[in-house]
Amino acid sequence: MSPKLKIYGVVLGIFVLGAGAGGAAGYAVASKQLAEVLGDDRPALGDARRFAAMARELDLTREQRQKVRAIMERHRDENRELMRAMAEKCGDDLQALRARVDAEIRGVLNPEQQKRFQELTEKRGRRFPLGGPTLHRHKPD
Repeated sequence: MSPKLKIYGVVLGIFVLGAGAGGAAGYAVASKQLAEVLGDDRPALGDARRFAAMARELDLTREQRQKVRAIMERHRDENRELMRAMAEKCGDDLQALRARVDAEIRGVLNPEQQKRFQELTEKRGRRFPLGGPTLHRHKPD
C-alpha cells in the first residue's frame, strides 16, 4: 500500500470516528433528556410545567384551573404511554440506521479490527441507553 493511500485511510478513519463520536454525544444528550421526560420518578413534573404555562398564558380562573388540571390528570397515563411508544419507535429507527452503518464499517475492517469494533459498539450501547433495554436491540452481524 502506498504512503498516500495510508494517509487517506487515516484521514478517513479519523473522520468516521469523529462523526461517530459526535453522533454518540448527541444521542447521549437526547437520551438523557428523553429519559428525564419519560421517567417514572417524577411523573407529574412535565404536566405541572405545562399546566402552569397554560394557566398563565390563558389567564384561567380558579374554577377553570381546577377543571383543566382534572382533565390533564385524567389523561396523564394514556399520554405517557403514547409518548413512550413514540420514543421507542424513534429509537427503533435510530437503531436500524446504526446497525446498517456498523455493518458497512465492519465490511472495511480486518478480522482483528472487527473484533475490537464489536467491543466498542457493545460499550457504546451500555453507555448511551435510551429508556432501557427495549431500545437497544443491537445485533452483531
